[in-house]
Amino acid sequence: MNTQEKWHEMHSQKRHQPRYPSSDLVSFVLKNFKKDDQILDLGCGGGRHTKLLAENDFKTYGIDYSENGIKATQEVLNLHKLKAELKIASVDDIPYEDEKFDGVICYGVLLYNSKEVIEKAAKEIYRVLKKGGIAYVVVRNTKDYRYLNNEKISKYEVLIKENDLLRSAFEENGMKMYFFDKDEVKRVFSDFGQIEINSLRRTHANDSFADENFLVILRK
Repeated sequence: MNTQEKWHEMHSQKRHQPRYPSSDLVSFVLKNFKKDDQILDLGCGGGRHTKLLAENDFKTYGIDYSENGIKATQEVLNLHKLKAELKIASVDDIPYEDEKFDGVICYGVLLYNSKEVIEKAAKEIYRVLKKGGIAYVVVRNTKDYRYLNNEKISKYEVLIKENDLLRSAFEENGMKMYFFDKDEVKRVFSDFGQIEINSLRRTHANDSFADENFLVILRK
């Protein structure tokens, strides 16, 4: 089963459809965007961030390459009587014209793709953003326990093999995953005029292991 098929299966399950938006994203969106800005949720998954955008009066768009992800997002929107334009598409081929969006959010999505797809996705994000637009991209970094504890395929790519079923990586078994250090963030997103890189670390089981992400802010 490839990554797309696995996510299609996972998005059909309620436990892989988080209900609440990430707090860091809530803060970023409400601080940086204004009513009626056009914002794309790139890799919308179960729809929690699409809902956040729609309920705060942004003109909201969502794409995901999983049909079940789009279905789950639409169900969330319908439940709350919200509207967004949704499409099935890949991060490296965004089906919108140049300079359409004031903002793009891409939360924990790029890391499930190959280096080549990630590089194309970065150029696509740049292409669809307006001049002065902002993207908020969250990726895993090389301090994350998945990177530290698994087989390296290349400098940044890892094959997930997790034996502990209580760890979230257990559901990612068999997936290839791409991690970033700051140099790789700067290389991949080199088209952007401004790149801000912050870290978000969350430890588990008495600090015995940690999820660690980069919160990347890109300004065109």
